[in-house]
Amino acid sequence: MVIAQRSFKDYPRPSLAVDPAVMTVHDGKLWTLLWRRQYPPDKGLWALPGVFVDEGEKLEAAVTRALCEKAHVRVVSHLEQLFTWNKINRDPRGWVVTVAYFALAPPEVLQAAVEGKTEVGLFVLEVQDRSRDTVTRVIGTDGQSIKLAFDHAEILGSVIMRLRERLWNSSVALALLPDKFTLREMKLVYEAILGRSLNKDSFRSKVVRTQGLIRATGVYQEAVNHRPAELFTRRSGR
Repeated sequence: MVIAQRSFKDYPRPSLAVDPAVMTVHDGKLWTLLWRRQYPPDKGLWALPGVFVDEGEKLEAAVTRALCEKAHVRVVSHLEQLFTWNKINRDPRGWVVTVAYFALAPPEVLQAAVEGKTEVGLFVLEVQDRSRDTVTRVIGTDGQSIKLAFDHAEILGSVIMRLRERLWNSSVALALLPDKFTLREMKLVYEAILGRSLNKDSFRSKVVRTQGLIRATGVYQEAVNHRPAELFTRRSGR
């Protein structure tokens, strides 16, 4: 069978976008930064701070532009490309393929990004992994769930599930911790991302002995009103 040769211009061309999910952990909860859409479609709804990729622009440059222009975030602790999302009819304007990223930053960075602004905000994320699908709740300051633009709730759910998978085979969670931290602080980060409690002893064994992610510094907390806990830090090369 001979396949007829087609000209390059005969192939349809989708629009290409990037959608970074910007997240942090604070007060034992997983938070994300969202941008309120300023124009149709879905004007007024909250959305991931994504942008269309310009012709000749690298994906990473587009993500940096999205973070700066829409999220007001210039520095993140961790940035990683996760997957390409091409759900049919996901955008009423036409065929749009998006590349999803996740960006992790300390809570103070995201709090500074939204302070005094109405077009960006911080929201709590709750994700339940059920047998056949992932249910994502984005919760506003009033404690009520909010609806996101397009299919961004689905993208967020998939991002979090990927992040959960990465927790036990990488050091990605350390991007949400300071240079020195207690095991309790590290455990709280893991629990916020996983959405469940962890056993203290088995957690310590896993991250210290099995994975070797961190090491003890021999230094203890100061000026605390409880028994000082030992501080840990990342192992070299992690």
